[in-house]
Amino acid sequence: MGIRKFTAKELGAKVLFPRTLLAGLTCEDAELMPKRQDFTVETIGEVPGMGEVRMIVQIAEPHMTFQLIEADSEKRFDDYLGTLLGMHDNPSYIKGRTDFMVLFQGSKDMVSITQENYKGRYKDICRTQEQAARWWHLYGLLTVKG
Repeated sequence: MGIRKFTAKELGAKVLFPRTLLAGLTCEDAELMPKRQDFTVETIGEVPGMGEVRMIVQIAEPHMTFQLIEADSEKRFDDYLGTLLGMHDNPSYIKGRTDFMVLFQGSKDMVSITQENYKGRYKDICRTQEQAARWWHLYGLLTVKG
């Protein structure tokens, strides 16, 4: 087996070795861990080729929503992550878990974003997305199964 170079056309927007660019979150700091009542799961419906689409929804205002992206293999996880990074998205996942990631999709309540507050709003979104990933890691399957 020889070494060959990928062409830009073959690669598209995908990033190679995405976990070297975006490390997973840890769950070591007890103060960062969400409670079970902080989020809930809503099933949106079935999408051909993807299966069931689920959203993790923040209970508190502004009710941010995050798509749960599940992967059935490590290769599929890296494909999803590489594609999202290539599209300049920033999903969150737990270090050592390659079966899911979460990605911000919006908010159910109106959020005012201005030139003066956009940095703070972005930090809020990132912090809540990290909490959603930690929440699914801790409680996700328990919530879906009952």
